[in-house]
Amino acid sequence: MSARSVSDPGFVIQPEEIVALINRKRRGSTTAMVEGAIFAAIAIVFNLLFYYVPFIGIFINLVMPLPVVICGIRNGLRYSILSTVVATAIIAMVINPIHALFFLAVFGIMGVVLGECVHRDLPAKKLFWYSTLGGLISIGLNLVLALYVMGINPVEMMFSQLDAAVPQMTRSVGGFLGADQAATFGRQMAENIQLMKLILPGAMILVAPCLVLLNYWLARKVMARAGVQLHGFPPAERWGLPFGTAILYIVSLIGLQYCTSSGIRNWLYTASANVWAICSMLLVVQGLVGVYWWMKKNNKPMAWFRIIFIVALFVPICSLALTYVGGYDILFDPRGVRKHKNRSEQHE
Repeated sequence: MSARSVSDPGFVIQPEEIVALINRKRRGSTTAMVEGAIFAAIAIVFNLLFYYVPFIGIFINLVMPLPVVICGIRNGLRYSILSTVVATAIIAMVINPIHALFFLAVFGIMGVVLGECVHRDLPAKKLFWYSTLGGLISIGLNLVLALYVMGINPVEMMFSQLDAAVPQMTRSVGGFLGADQAATFGRQMAENIQLMKLILPGAMILVAPCLVLLNYWLARKVMARAGVQLHGFPPAERWGLPFGTAILYIVSLIGLQYCTSSGIRNWLYTASANVWAICSMLLVVQGLVGVYWWMKKNNKPMAWFRIIFIVALFVPICSLALTYVGGYDILFDPRGVRKHKNRSEQHE
């Protein structure tokens, strides 16, 4: 087109320029529709694997929103919604309508929100919180659909199966450990299940940000292969939780100890346990960040960090130690995260 302004009286758009613009727009929309269909097909394959291959389905469930996310990143909100609707309709035909409804409510919403946040190039903090909110809404819809559409309580079903499995596990280990040790094992398993029932709300809240981070990380990898570089989150050594996280951990721990010693089992006990569980997990992450920063600062082998990370997943005393490291890091700020944040705000 001519470089002259449209307000120029002598400015005239030639017919061939109009045709070129229309064709370019048509090619863009056609490409977006084709990509939307491809991502819908990938979502359908994911659902088929989840439904018919149980072992693989456990891992597929973690990345189910990914096709919708990538479609939204490349083509925007409209085409990600269309892709999700098409996938839902075909899933309803090839699997069943209930499964399709769960896919739409749980993974469709999360994928659409995350994809649109990245497409709009939102800052990392807003992207994370908006997508996490979408994930929490999805999890809530999952429970509502299970209760009112299928007429089942998935939480009660899961724990009833676990309760039934404890005696079987006790009998199976009885031949190796002896009667007394097997009975102790059974009591410990029953106590762990009761603890899981207690902190389930907190665990469900933590699922949403974990899924958001996993799918965003995978989307970055996929888009990088396509030649598109997405913004990453700040470097790990710049991560920092609010000061109130450590205070909430201390208050919830005091409340939990008080309720336990007093034999109180009301809403205060449940709330304290869930806040404590959430803050504990956050402090473990903060502790890992602090360890990573210290090892990087002192040029220590990063292989040790990987070992610490793996051990923390399976050894409670290690995760407890990281909780205290995270609390120290928040309270005393040895990495200078708050100072760096304050300087950035002053410059702005």
